[in-house]
Amino acid sequence: MTPEQKAREIINRMLNESGWEIVNRDHYSPNISAVAIEEGILKGSLEADYLLFINGKAIGILEAKKEEYRLSNVVMEQAERYVRRLPNWCSYWYEPLPIIYLSNGKEILFRNINNLDEDYLTVPRIHSPKEIVKMLGIKDEYAGLPSLQKKGLRDCQYEAITELESSFRLGQSRALMVLATGAGKTFTACMAAYRLLSCTPIKRVLFLVDRNNLGRQAEGEFSTFRLTETGEPFNTIFTTERLKSAKIPKDANVVISTIQRLFALLTGQELNDNDDDESYNEDGKEIQLDGNLNLPPDFFDLIIIDECHRSIYGNWRKVLEYFKSAKMVGLTATPAPETLAFFNNNRIVNYTLEKSIADGINVDYRVFRIKTQATENGGAVKEGENITQITKYSGKVEDIRTSEEKTYTSTELNRSIINPSQIKLILETYRDSIYNELYPDREPQLEYIPKTLIFALNDAHATNIVRIAKEVFPNQSEKFIQKITYSAGDSNQLIRSFRNDKDFRIAVTVTLVATGTDVKPLEVVMFMRDVESDALYTQMKGRGVRTIGDEQLRNVTPNAVSKDLFFLVDAVGVTEHEMQVTRPGADIPPPNMSLRILLERITHGDLSDDNLRLLASRLSRINIKSDDKQRQKFTDLARIKIKDLTVQIFSALEEGILEPFIEVNHPNLGRKVSYVLLRIIRKQDNIC
Repeated sequence: MTPEQKAREIINRMLNESGWEIVNRDHYSPNISAVAIEEGILKGSLEADYLLFINGKAIGILEAKKEEYRLSNVVMEQAERYVRRLPNWCSYWYEPLPIIYLSNGKEILFRNINNLDEDYLTVPRIHSPKEIVKMLGIKDEYAGLPSLQKKGLRDCQYEAITELESSFRLGQSRALMVLATGAGKTFTACMAAYRLLSCTPIKRVLFLVDRNNLGRQAEGEFSTFRLTETGEPFNTIFTTERLKSAKIPKDANVVISTIQRLFALLTGQELNDNDDDESYNEDGKEIQLDGNLNLPPDFFDLIIIDECHRSIYGNWRKVLEYFKSAKMVGLTATPAPETLAFFNNNRIVNYTLEKSIADGINVDYRVFRIKTQATENGGAVKEGENITQITKYSGKVEDIRTSEEKTYTSTELNRSIINPSQIKLILETYRDSIYNELYPDREPQLEYIPKTLIFALNDAHATNIVRIAKEVFPNQSEKFIQKITYSAGDSNQLIRSFRNDKDFRIAVTVTLVATGTDVKPLEVVMFMRDVESDALYTQMKGRGVRTIGDEQLRNVTPNAVSKDLFFLVDAVGVTEHEMQVTRPGADIPPPNMSLRILLERITHGDLSDDNLRLLASRLSRINIKSDDKQRQKFTDLARIKIKDLTVQIFSALEEGILEPFIEVNHPNLGRKVSYVLLRIIRKQDNIC
């Protein structure tokens, strides 16, 4: 390393530590909040060693010299010529540029030429963008933001925060982040809130959650977030308060609440710290705000709305819009049209499930369909049979004995009554399939069946499923199957237990675990209810996508090998619902197709969307489990990186650019995968 290179390395580190990103001219982007352009071009074919920009406008230069080079008057005169030679096509804050740094890696000299009476000063470090903005009196709310460092962030999180800040700089007041389940939406929100609270006039943030138990979860994430300048937890730097009573501390920087609790606070209602936050406004009418309210309209500067796709925000829109001066950020994996409209169609990032699978953040799923005569075609309830009847509007639940035989359609069976014999048949079918069809390679131990989440129609249905499941899975621990609903007790403790306890194998819920809840060891999601909303279905299905390390999985499921996918067990036809866009294919592949069988089918021309999607999913798994040497060997042989190949397949499917698959005897040339590449994939799988 030459003396000049050594000095540059030290200077680069000092710039980075002060919040400046270093790029060459070809990689400059005005979206970067604070940037030092290497060899920045000036008039007269001159170049500044570093040309400094804040929010897309030039602010100064840094001249770098060798370590042994003295920072003399000659260097100072050179620098002072350079700040007056900015090209006409370059934006700037002031002319001439006011900020000058001179450094040889050991010493830093600084001058603000606006201060005519001040000479060069020796400074211990390069100033941060925020310090320069304050020093020069720049009137721009977002000019003080340091460059966002990628370390500790996923690519999708980096993109989301960068685009959010850029959107705010451009004057947008609302922005929507679409991030797949498992992509780290709350972590992204913590990072965005930290930067905006630290470096902009924003002083108070409202973080809205879907349910109070998710508020506790968010409170925990804010308390453990350490991607801060000092490495200290977020909540030791900024006061973070989950709304538990009708009073917000004056020093609170972040307030975590459901929108129902916020409404209760505004209108002077009593608040209790419980999980039953869906009891307000059950008739679905739009909320009205009248009279004297307990918070002023400018109380919050920024509102971050988690799970913003929920229709509840339509009914409660007046509460959000009361805080009319606040900027709003929406977080969701499943935006509805009205969600996009609320955020002025300003979708700043669109990180799909397919992209998250390609990145190894999530796993794909396979459908295991259970059909019975009654669920498909309806059936008869015999005279004298015990049934549970639920009155739709009152919610009244009655156990009754039928006085006459009555025939019901499949829809009526699903929505009107709960048929115990059908529940039992479905659970027995599932039990008998676990080690025969879903996980045939595992040791058949019923006490360690894959962690299973069952979605029930309502609380009474959930209770019935738990009772019948205890008959289907006899002689198991008391914890083996449990209900996680509002009526079941401490839902947070139950969710933690389901996540970590070996004995807790089956959880039955209605909507409490449908969104936002993270249970990484979950390997089966079962639908024993239909779902009308595509967004809700996607959220419910998303509970199973999270990846987990092999050892961590075996800690709670001892007979497991690894989680390469999860199974969606469909007992009601939810995957065949009209809301779903089905993928074309001549055949539905076996749910637990091995890679060997998959590659064999593809080799013989079975190039359906399902098979290509499964191939991409398996490639993602291979990429995660390979080491650097194995990945490089794959690249050398295939002439493409594993991840790049995965992304290409998912992108082709997502964008619909492939010609339709007809059947195996058709050429399907646009879908052909190189047979040489298939052999390389098989070999890589055997290695890792």
